Amino acid sequence: MSLSDETVYAKLNALNETQEGIVSIAQWVMFHRRHAKRFAQIWLQRLKESSAPRKLNLVYLVNEVVQQMKARKKEEFGIAFSPIMADACEVAYRGSSADIQGKLRRVIQVWRQRGIFDVDVLDGIDARLDDVDKGKSSVNARRGLGGGIGGATPAELSRVSAAQSKLNNHFTHSTIALGSASDEYKKWMEAEAIPPPAVYVARLSQLIKTLDIAHAAVSDALSSRRELIKNLESLLETNKTALAGEESQLKEVDEKKARTEDVKKDVENMLLSGMTDDKNGDTSMRSTTPDIEAPREMVEALTPPPAAEDPSFQESGPFSFQQNSPTKTQAPVDLLSSMLQYGNYSKAPAAPKAADNPMAGMEGLDADVVAMLLKSASGSKGNGAPVQTQPLAMDDDDDEYHP
Repeated sequence: MSLSDETVYAKLNALNETQEGIVSIAQWVMFHRRHAKRFAQIWLQRLKESSAPRKLNLVYLVNEVVQQMKARKKEEFGIAFSPIMADACEVAYRGSSADIQGKLRRVIQVWRQRGIFDVDVLDGIDARLDDVDKGKSSVNARRGLGGGIGGATPAELSRVSAAQSKLNNHFTHSTIALGSASDEYKKWMEAEAIPPPAVYVARLSQLIKTLDIAHAAVSDALSSRRELIKNLESLLETNKTALAGEESQLKEVDEKKARTEDVKKDVENMLLSGMTDDKNGDTSMRSTTPDIEAPREMVEALTPPPAAEDPSFQESGPFSFQQNSPTKTQAPVDLLSSMLQYGNYSKAPAAPKAADNPMAGMEGLDADVVAMLLKSASGSKGNGAPVQTQPLAMDDDDDEYHP
């Protein structure tokens, strides 16, 4: 009995989550074990198109089939499903809820315990599921840090990604259609026994329809691949143009960098030359602006003014000296008066006039000096020019001595 794709799709669409529904369809699938490979391809395509709950039901269906056939020691379905189970389980696991993922994990654990599939197949399935979990964890970590979704497709690759997804779907359909057409063709065109003409015509008509379906599926896959190549070529051309522009920009940046380095070296050499000239006493590059002395702060002088500038200054000592003043020869009378003034005398009563007492003011002098002075005074009187000795300058109101 022949098995068409439409019949298989109809059976898979009628699958429900009940035990009875899964077992009944599994019995029907096992009855057509000769088409196990073709059924596996159709099942994978239907799995990719289904929702998460229906994906779980399809996995349950395969579980029922392969376990029953394993118990009967029939390996057709085990061989047919082994190459695609890793992809199928990843498709069913990705994007499903935690409850569905847990159920899928339990099914795989049963397969491992009962040896339904080879260890390599089961290890590949576990690795795929672990990769899905790791990818989910890394995405959540990036979201927690405020980053974007790491799996987001760039805008430049959106058309390429869409074309690739479309190609994958068409390629799966074409593979299934080609497998069915090849089986039908071998069955009716390469068979040794030919059925009666009426039956043979009907079978050939069915084969033509199957070949038409395969032709359409392959044509769709071919168109999708051409579209993908076109998008890839467009992306490649865009990147080639951008590459040429970036190479030009890189060359320009390198030229600017080299020029900047040359200018920097020239400036450094100029600075080094200037430092050498300064060490050799060259002032050609020094500034000609004179240094401006900061204004000095006005401070009150602590030294008293000189005696010549202060009219109130009076000598307190017995003698007065003048520097760099020429020595003058004084007259005898002036000498006597000066000697009298610088004598060590205390304040005395008013001295008598010289006319009344010629000896006034000569007390305490040496006798020879007094005689000489009196002789000089007598000579002056004989000449008619009376000489008067100057009295001591005394201030009745002040006890201080004034020269």
